[in-house]
Amino acid sequence: MKRIVITGANGSGKSHTAARFSKVRPDVPVISFDAIKLTTGWQQKPRSEVEMALQSKISQDAWILEGGPSLLPLAMEAADAVVWLDPLEAVRTWRLIQRPWRFRGETRPELPKDNVDWPLQQYQFAWRSLKKRHQFRHSITEALAHSADTRIWHCRSAEDVENAVKAWGGEGR
Repeated sequence: MKRIVITGANGSGKSHTAARFSKVRPDVPVISFDAIKLTTGWQQKPRSEVEMALQSKISQDAWILEGGPSLLPLAMEAADAVVWLDPLEAVRTWRLIQRPWRFRGETRPELPKDNVDWPLQQYQFAWRSLKKRHQFRHSITEALAHSADTRIWHCRSAEDVENAVKAWGGEGR
């Protein structure tokens, strides 16, 4: 397996998990879907531009692609495996509460320049995300239901993530 998608709702740990996978197989580049789809000030690029840029990235031989469920219809066919991060809502909520303070006034490493985290703005976004939790789960479940040949790790805990990392790392050797 050389091409893996790491997905989940906001605050599920996608960027952190992608970094974990990259440490095990540093020869495989990490691609942030947010870095592809955002310009500056949290503005999104036109969909056609995003799709073209993503297709260019996933046409490569190996990658770790991290992003929300909206990338699944665009990347599933090219993926060998999917990691669905689905932590308890309390865990996700805590992460979303902490994140704006950890990067207050800065751009997170996985984002394009000038997408700055400010607590009020991020809390509004987090609240909307938490309210949509059922939509996130439904869209991921639907996308994965049509992926018979793709290895899927449904990770509800840190232990599940660690097992997926070990399994993927072992296959690359």
